[in-house]
Amino acid sequence: MIEKLLNQVRKKKRKAQERFYRRYSKQLFLVSYRYVNNELDAGSIVNMSFFKIFNHLDNFDYVNEQKLVAWMKRIVINEALGFIRSQAAFVPLPESNFDLPSSENLTDQNLLLEDYYCAIKALPSDLKTVFNMYVIDGYSHKEIAQTIEIKESSSRVYLTRARNLLKEKLSSTNSTIKQIKSN
Repeated sequence: MIEKLLNQVRKKKRKAQERFYRRYSKQLFLVSYRYVNNELDAGSIVNMSFFKIFNHLDNFDYVNEQKLVAWMKRIVINEALGFIRSQAAFVPLPESNFDLPSSENLTDQNLLLEDYYCAIKALPSDLKTVFNMYVIDGYSHKEIAQTIEIKESSSRVYLTRARNLLKEKLSSTNSTIKQIKSN
């Protein structure tokens, strides 16, 4: 089914492109939104990404749908990072600002997935970007540094700061939940 749709999209069939877009746009929008935190910008990034996807689909060797989605997510992430870079969100950090990450676990039974999502969403743009790339999308610090044009040590600092802010926010949320449950 997917291979047939891909072949039609490669032949520039408009209806196939529309079906392909409808099939994957929501999933790719969520990836984009995770980085830019703005629906309008996320939508624009997805549209630009689909333009690139459609133009480079001939160069993609289809193995399975999982590989296709991973390839498209990579395009969306690169587009989102380009957008963030254009907004000048990153400031070079000296290596002396590096704090060792805490070994404390952030998980707690009182917290919901939505609590984690809201806490990540509330991070400053630079910290959220590095956190998403490292923790959620599996980039290494070296890849992050090359992609967003910062030092590798700065990537580590951004990640540590993001984790510390998340720990503070989630700890506060957890305390509030415990108070509510005890009343």
